[in-house]
Amino acid sequence: MTKIINKILPRREKRKQESLQENQQEQNENHQGPLYYSLEFFPPKTKAGLDNLLERIERMGKRLDPLFVDVTWGAGGSTSAKTIAVASHSQKLPGIDVLMHLTTTGMTRERIASVLEQAKANGIRNILALRGDPPPGQRWWKVGDTSDGYCPRAIDLVRLIRELHGDYFGIAVAGHPEGHPSSLSQEEELRHLKTKIDAGADFIITQ
Repeated sequence: MTKIINKILPRREKRKQESLQENQQEQNENHQGPLYYSLEFFPPKTKAGLDNLLERIERMGKRLDPLFVDVTWGAGGSTSAKTIAVASHSQKLPGIDVLMHLTTTGMTRERIASVLEQAKANGIRNILALRGDPPPGQRWWKVGDTSDGYCPRAIDLVRLIRELHGDYFGIAVAGHPEGHPSSLSQEEELRHLKTKIDAGADFIITQ
């Protein structure tokens, strides 16, 4: 039940100290920042699938030592019970920290508040705040598009989480190095990303 940002910062500091001890020329030629990776899982449809998945998470967690595992969220909360089940069970496995996805699409304020309370009650400390998938029949979000939920965008979800739970949750947001389809430019995308951090997000992940 660790906030992921509290695992990232010590690793970053350790890498910084190691870099200071290296030869300056080698540092310039070979410097590489700390690398992190995670494993992503989708909630299964059956109990047998859930049992199999939990065994696999435990096995892969021991062998691969990911920084965390993240569990996806269905549009409009369609997988909410299964997502919370996978996340809460995984959280109890030795050495596993969980990042639970939460999207704004189709979610009322009351539903979001309820999910966050369930996550907290189950020891989940990390949330990936996302706008979610575009409307049915639309492959990408378009410029200016917002979700149909209480929180129009991911940044609004970040703000709501901080409003309801203060600093309890570690919050991640999505970054798009290649540029998001609904962004006008990479500069605009970076400005938007900064506003999500300013709103209370702790770190950024990408795929």
